[in-house]
Amino acid sequence: MVNLILATSNPHKLNKLRWIFNDFFQNITAQNAAIDIVEDGKTFLENAEKKAIEVSKIYNCYAAATDGGVLIPSLGDNWNGLLTKRFIGRTDATDIDRIEALLDLMKNKVGDERSIIWNEALALAKNGELIYSTQVDGDHGMVQTDYDPSQYKPGIWQCTITCYPQFGGKNFFELTDKEREYSEISWHRLKQAVSGFMIKHPIE
Repeated sequence: MVNLILATSNPHKLNKLRWIFNDFFQNITAQNAAIDIVEDGKTFLENAEKKAIEVSKIYNCYAAATDGGVLIPSLGDNWNGLLTKRFIGRTDATDIDRIEALLDLMKNKVGDERSIIWNEALALAKNGELIYSTQVDGDHGMVQTDYDPSQYKPGIWQCTITCYPQFGGKNFFELTDKEREYSEISWHRLKQAVSGFMIKHPIE
């Protein structure tokens, strides 16, 4: 049986990675939540590669990892997409803290200044060796001026304050199934890229 370890404890990412790799691995499980890889890369791709490599060493098998974040051009040097989850600078920050802090950063931004772009990278490694990696652009949306706490879901806090002018200004959680395909286009692009690679390079 060929095992794949998913280098994350994020429930949303676990679901998406299982969806991406389900056709290619017989046994897919999440890493031990106690494993903490320092994400010190200069790009999303570097972080994803490092996590996949390190976790594949620990488990001595295949490991897949992702790293992604929001790009907010109007914030310039006041925003680093690599720190989307850690931009507050506090280890005890909650997702609600992150939501409120980002809304505060954006409080004077109007119109297109509230535009955001999602980026996502994925890497696959085996026994400490990188096998494949790629990075894709995701959906384009806008940061809302406020939020509905009842819409919050763990692992995707950014979605709580993301709306889509192209869909009538709907929040992520208000989108139809068809509209949500666009909002999660990065995952579809990653699945397409991974499938193309795996078909050409079957696992052993």
